[in-house]
Amino acid sequence: MLKLFTAYFVCMLVLFVAVPLFARSEDDADYAPPPGMFTGTVIDALSRAPIPGLVVIATSPSLSEAQWARTDDSGGYRLPLLPAGTYTLRFEHPDYPSHTRGDLLLRANQTEQLQVELRPR
Repeated sequence: MLKLFTAYFVCMLVLFVAVPLFARSEDDADYAPPPGMFTGTVIDALSRAPIPGLVVIATSPSLSEAQWARTDDSGGYRLPLLPAGTYTLRFEHPDYPSHTRGDLLLRANQTEQLQVELRPR
């Protein structure tokens, strides 16, 4: 009788203690950290005027393909919904030489502001 009780107790211990340790909920499996974002403005270094229509390109090992944005009339840009990682941003406009900023660390749920000044060609 004692052996039967011991076997029953061990089975219950495994069932109620060990199994939940290895269980994962669907929420845990689908969890992704909240995305980050780069924002900022790009201005002409000489006139201090905003540069509209400039293309900002983000590349990172965290991305499957480059993401890009175009500056608005006030020189502002937003690159939202980016996974955490290390980024390189490239700024391109026909009237200005290309400018690159690398090794930019973006953490989950972080907004990183980056102001850029470019000199005309």
